[in-house]
Amino acid sequence: MPSTACAKFFEVPELVEQLSLFLRPHDLAQVLQTRRDIYNAAIHVFWRHIDMEDDHRVDRLVSTPEALGALKKYTPFVHSLKAGFIFMSYSFEGVMRFLDEQQEDKKGMWDTTTTQPTTDSNASCIQRPPWLPRPTMRNDRACTLPPMAQLTHLDVCFDRQYRGVLFDNAMLKNKAVRLLCPLTWLMNFNAARMTHVTLRFMDPPEALELRCLARSLSKLTKLTHLRIDMLLPGANCVPWLLISMVPILFFALPQSVVSVEMEANARDQVMEDRFERGLRTVYGGSTGDKEDEEDEEQSLDWEEGDLVERKEPLENLKVLILPSTYKGYSAGQIGRIMRHCPALESWDIPTFRNDEAANVLFQTIRAVVHQQGTVVQESKFLHHLTAKRPTELCRGEDWAQIMDALPEQRVESVEFYCHLNANPEKFVPALLRHSEVLRSVMFKDMYRVESRTIATILTQCCGLETFWATMSKENFGQGFVELELSHAVGKEWACTRIKDLRFTVNLAAHQYSGASGVSVDQQQRWHYVKLGAFYEQLGKFTELEELEIFVSPPPMGSSTTTSSSFHGYTNARSYFFRSLAGLLSLEEEDSETGKRGFLSLLAGLKKLRVLQGSFRAGTVETIETFGQRETEWMVENWPALEKIELLPERYESLEMFKMPKHVAWLHQRRPELKLCR
Repeated sequence: MPSTACAKFFEVPELVEQLSLFLRPHDLAQVLQTRRDIYNAAIHVFWRHIDMEDDHRVDRLVSTPEALGALKKYTPFVHSLKAGFIFMSYSFEGVMRFLDEQQEDKKGMWDTTTTQPTTDSNASCIQRPPWLPRPTMRNDRACTLPPMAQLTHLDVCFDRQYRGVLFDNAMLKNKAVRLLCPLTWLMNFNAARMTHVTLRFMDPPEALELRCLARSLSKLTKLTHLRIDMLLPGANCVPWLLISMVPILFFALPQSVVSVEMEANARDQVMEDRFERGLRTVYGGSTGDKEDEEDEEQSLDWEEGDLVERKEPLENLKVLILPSTYKGYSAGQIGRIMRHCPALESWDIPTFRNDEAANVLFQTIRAVVHQQGTVVQESKFLHHLTAKRPTELCRGEDWAQIMDALPEQRVESVEFYCHLNANPEKFVPALLRHSEVLRSVMFKDMYRVESRTIATILTQCCGLETFWATMSKENFGQGFVELELSHAVGKEWACTRIKDLRFTVNLAAHQYSGASGVSVDQQQRWHYVKLGAFYEQLGKFTELEELEIFVSPPPMGSSTTTSSSFHGYTNARSYFFRSLAGLLSLEEEDSETGKRGFLSLLAGLKKLRVLQGSFRAGTVETIETFGQRETEWMVENWPALEKIELLPERYESLEMFKMPKHVAWLHQRRPELKLCR
């Protein structure tokens, strides 16, 4: 049969190569089972990314001869590796055995006549440096593995969580090899290709390991993304990085780097003299004191020379997260680093040691802005600011001064954690200098945010698409981060394009104690008028997709704090078991009290996907007003709804819990709808 034009143009390997960009591993596995020629063309694509972080998966792999043989055969085709401590230890031993065999046969040369892909010259002859540790596991099931010399992405987890897998005994009987030096060796013979490096839950490096890592980073000429995470989740003992190590790693980075994230806690004490001399770093061309070098015992990497500090700025660096430190960075430390970041767009603001360090930073920012000159309006320099790990009870003065140091209408998003908004008269004006371009303002786990601060942002930032003002868990329900009802309805909100809105509101009625001519009924009527204005404001946000509103608890002793039953589930003075008064109701207005339902005011929220917070069914506010009519209204008016917090978390496991009939009807009508947080 003559070949068609399509067959002449496309070869099967080329077609597989193009389609593989859009296929998941499961899809590729299905493709492999179609035809033999497609299998032969696609099998190496299937092995381009392997995920070996799960210890049990590694256990299954090495205990299955066929799978182990496939790993050995296709290891040279791997481009992206995600692995845990177990796999990297096993792989390291396999590579050592491979090199031992090669050394016996061909004196260490890699046999390139086998079915390996063509590699760079740095992979055709792999040498073992003196500083490379020897494997200590020596498990009988370990086999020879050729090195991975095609890697572009490397993601390694150092967490040693042995969960009954094959190498438990080997790891417990033998001291596990520290992985950092073997990993830097792996990075070295992938230096011409490596673009992404992630080291998670990394141990604090020793002097030799730090030198090897710094040298390796400087060789990765195509590196774009580096992430080092030393924050162990739930660990009692937090690993510390010496703050003097930070500039050593930073000034070893290649100029190609775009994103650098160092999630770690830096210890403020200076290195011990012996440790610092052991780093042998060259600063500005100075080689240091030769006498000290002669007295110092030669290390395993002595022949590789001193570390050389990069002098050129990182013109491509867009994202920077530095390790956090309690005392903060000194003027010299932060000044040197920031002068090398002229194109920085997203920055996690660290803590500064004193006013001198802060002033040096502000001067550096102004100098960069001045150098940008006429293109300053087009520049993205520091348009996204975060502060994820500030010191305890941070007041944010430095954040305000950074926003003041930048030109007006520059900052597009801010994300601040654990902020004590004690000086709103400084912070708010600094933020409002960028009110026209601000798209996202996120206050997470805050200690205090004034009600007027929240109201000012919502009424003056017209382009806002995301706004969060959430409390820390320790302060939940204590009213430290809340928007008062009177401030919420004082002015029209300007953020009509908001998509994600999360805050706490205080709906308590204002008490006119001692005011002449104001009856209790009149107070209540005014309160419902304000409620209506507040809910009407929410109903205007037609672009809203996620809405989370909590109600501040009433004062202790209030009648609304008395316990009530939610079909067997106790609701007693809880921050989480309140509901927005009148919002989940369609009842008509009471002519005497003004009480009414406001659910119909939210009919315009056609894009709403998530509704959570104080929207519980069966609370004091909703047990008599939220029913079948309201659930039918939700089905009709909120077609995009995916989650609504009507029920407590894990309600299925609560004793004697019985789902209300109207909520059960909603669940039956929309089975994909999630009914709890």
